Amino acid sequence: MNRQTKYAILTLGVAALALLVDRLSKMWVLNNIPLYGEMAPIPALYPYFSFLHSANTGVAFGLFQGGTFIFTIIAAVAVAAIAIYSFRSGAESLLMSISLGLMLGGAAGNLWDRLAYGAVVDFIKVQASSTLVWPMFNLADSSIVVGTILLILYFFLDERKERQKQQRTSNTPSVS
Repeated sequence: MNRQTKYAILTLGVAALALLVDRLSKMWVLNNIPLYGEMAPIPALYPYFSFLHSANTGVAFGLFQGGTFIFTIIAAVAVAAIAIYSFRSGAESLLMSISLGLMLGGAAGNLWDRLAYGAVVDFIKVQASSTLVWPMFNLADSSIVVGTILLILYFFLDERKERQKQQRTSNTPSVS
């Protein structure tokens, strides 16, 4: 098995794991918390951290509510684009494979919700005060964000490595 195939399998494995964890968490919420019901999984952290079952028909941060159809199309295109990029171009490193897998799994998790429920199941509520409340999110959103941060880190490290390589090459005296 060549390196590209190994990285593709890793990407798919990470995506499957992210999707599984997302689906299990959302199934638990759907079965245990009524829509717009709230639960404090760690009572000592309430109201700063709780589970509040909500249905998001918009995009990130609850923007553009009611756009389920167009956002379903966008999510499907995103899943396809990440999958095609991952397998056609081939991830170049462990870090890139993990980042693409997290993004693919997270996008697939939210696409699943849109297709199955017509809205994304959000349930994680975090707030610093009664006026400073972070927008609701779920584990798929977290996978996408962590995957994106890891991908940016990969590109930053790759660019740095490339610059160091160019410096070594330019500092090497030429032999005539």
